[in-house]
Amino acid sequence: MDDAIMLLGSIAHIQRSNLAYMAKELEAYRIGSGQFEFLLVLYHYDGISQETIAKLLKVSKATSARSIKSLEQEGYVYRQRDANDRRAYKVYLTEKGKGMRDIILKKQASLIGILFSDFSYEEKEILKLLLHKVVIKLFEPGFASPSDKQSEMK
Repeated sequence: MDDAIMLLGSIAHIQRSNLAYMAKELEAYRIGSGQFEFLLVLYHYDGISQETIAKLLKVSKATSARSIKSLEQEGYVYRQRDANDRRAYKVYLTEKGKGMRDIILKKQASLIGILFSDFSYEEKEILKLLLHKVVIKLFEPGFASPSDKQSEMK
């Protein structure tokens, strides 16, 4: 059990450090902590619903709404009502948002370069394979956290 806690603690520390690094690197662009992740999703799925973005990033609808509103105020995205569901919004990148793609990817690549500078090619490939194996578990049918399962029962 201690190994599992240490492993998950390390993964959580890497993610928090990534968010802090990117927040500092993107501060001049007025992109707040974690907001770059919303842009990364939109680089793959421009025009998806605000709710889908929240699900993909595993954040609350409220967190998603705040982040998207902030990105919208800074001119990186715009929202449009969904023609099929007037309660929902679809989120689109603006030209300014599209222009941030290379900047964000270069800053992420820089961090990755730092973190993995002491890894051999083989070590990187093994880690990538093992992490992919872990991530696949998150998408297996029926996977849900215990709290999600309890709320489904209500």
